[in-house]
Amino acid sequence: MSMLRAIAKRILLVGVLFAVGLTVVPSVAGAQDLAEENPDGAQTLADRYAPVVVLKAQEAPCDTDGEPYGPTPADIVIANPEVALRQVGSENPVVMWGPTAGDLFGLGEGFFLDFPGGSLEPGCVYERDYNTYSEGLPVTVYAHIVQEEGHPDKLALQYWTYWYYNDWNNKHESDWEGIQLLFDASTIDEALATEPVSIGYAQHEGGEWSDWDASKLERDGTHPFVYSSAGSHASYFSSAVYMGRSGSEGFGCDNTDGPSDRFESAVVVLPDTVDDPDDPLAWLAYEGRWGERQRGAFNGPTGPLAKDRWLEPISWHEQLRPSSVVIPAGDSFGEQVIGAFCSTVEWGSGQLILVTTSPMALLIGVLLTVAIVRWFVGRTDWSTVASSPLVLRRRAGQIIRAAYHQYRHSWSSLVRFGLVYIPATFIAGVLGALLALVPLLRDVLDLAGDRSGTSLVFAVTAGGLPQLAALIAVNAMIAAYLAAPRGERSASEAMRLAWANRRSLIGTTLRAFVIVVALTFSVVGIPWGIRQVIRYQFAPHAVMLEGLDGRSALARSTALVQGRWWHTAIMVGVFNALPFVTAITVGLLLLLALTALPLWFFSALMTITYALLVPLTATAQTLLYGDAVAEHGEAERGEQETPDEALEAGRA
Repeated sequence: MSMLRAIAKRILLVGVLFAVGLTVVPSVAGAQDLAEENPDGAQTLADRYAPVVVLKAQEAPCDTDGEPYGPTPADIVIANPEVALRQVGSENPVVMWGPTAGDLFGLGEGFFLDFPGGSLEPGCVYERDYNTYSEGLPVTVYAHIVQEEGHPDKLALQYWTYWYYNDWNNKHESDWEGIQLLFDASTIDEALATEPVSIGYAQHEGGEWSDWDASKLERDGTHPFVYSSAGSHASYFSSAVYMGRSGSEGFGCDNTDGPSDRFESAVVVLPDTVDDPDDPLAWLAYEGRWGERQRGAFNGPTGPLAKDRWLEPISWHEQLRPSSVVIPAGDSFGEQVIGAFCSTVEWGSGQLILVTTSPMALLIGVLLTVAIVRWFVGRTDWSTVASSPLVLRRRAGQIIRAAYHQYRHSWSSLVRFGLVYIPATFIAGVLGALLALVPLLRDVLDLAGDRSGTSLVFAVTAGGLPQLAALIAVNAMIAAYLAAPRGERSASEAMRLAWANRRSLIGTTLRAFVIVVALTFSVVGIPWGIRQVIRYQFAPHAVMLEGLDGRSALARSTALVQGRWWHTAIMVGVFNALPFVTAITVGLLLLLALTALPLWFFSALMTITYALLVPLTATAQTLLYGDAVAEHGEAERGEQETPDEALEAGRA
């Protein structure tokens, strides 16, 4: 009965082939098949340079940060009864289940394999199935030795890797990746008598090359290390996070960062083509898709033989880049731009998947977002209110509008205050770099890992303190500027007053910083730390306009925020988001448009953009302080000293 079923299945497949007018054996034009002429030498050469595959370690099953898959024999999907062979057409009908290598032989682009699960919503299905199918199988690479026509003095040794699932921005079933070595040789024997001259690593639609003796190429003797990017499986020369802004680089961020696991690979040598459907490698002659049919980048990939570089390795090698863009570590505006780029691309990919899988859910989400924004905008008053007097009840919309008008009319003076951010950012970068060089501190951070508050405290200490000091200084100068009568406002005078109150401002800054960092360091105290950050927003204003010292200014700010914590938090969040989002947006646009610029340029650009816009934020926050004072019934404080009187005392 099983024999009759197999015969019937083969007859059905042959009928389909005739129906679509396919030829039985694909045509492959190329040079002589070196592996078939010298099989022993081919295997020796392939084994000698077999790559060591480095995979990002996975902390737990279904952990999306690590790499759950590895290079395996393509046999895990061949003759697999849970894998369907489908024909492109109305509803993509199933031709058969569990197609063998012979069944795939000669099939063209009108066919595709379909694995269990939905490729755009993988969940943990693919990982569990992969673990089942690959159990007991070694990490495997396929070697192909080829000479390109017109280049008789060059020999390419290619290594192809098969991956069960690609879990990156362009999610799809199956993935074919690889590297290749170039020899100045005409035969396999000549290649065995020398060393490679260069090596190329495939990365998405392009790749990167290196000289064989270059320092960036890590090797274990003759075996090159291949750092496979988690999810995308693009091949890199080292452990890092890489950024791509084109088809050749990939559009998004690839991560080969550690901790990692290293695997030696078993090698299977492939011929240029296969002519016999009974050959165990007959799947090589399959030109259809190795995964579920989807649109664009989500479509299952074709196999090695369908790639141009299969028989044109030199042409492919000549198009490779000499380097890749490494995202530098450290707390800097440049890293924030790149981090935003990575997150935006990943988010955009998710929305594109949502359009495909659940368009109604996406539409509902967009409509809900618009409704929430309109509700917030409609809840406030956007009428024009002057920024003077400072202590006056103003609605949220009025504060934003008044701050905008004040900035537009006084930008030349206000921008001078924002320039303090430029040296602050430089100091933050230097401080972070110096602290990272301290061996003991590095050991503490490595021991603590990302799961504790230690890394957060380090980031706050290195970058947060100078940035906080700059923010306090800008708010202090803006407060002094706006509290002065309109005709007497002077940027120089505001700077002088801030300098005169420097001791109280420094005391306020350090006291607030220590309290928030201590709460953050405890981890469980993080919510209280966030609460205190909002409570302390008006401390510099209390120093400048009410003549208070550090402790008293924090207490005064806490009293003003009492009963309006959420209002203050939302308003301050909106104010501070403006310069940050603007700087990020400008950086992203230039990051995509000017790919040749160094990364430090984007850090400098963001610093300047932030410095230009932060006075607008400080103006709005100062008006928010005036609103809080007015709400608490302290616009006129009787015998107590008013903010204006304190300012006059500071001038004296």
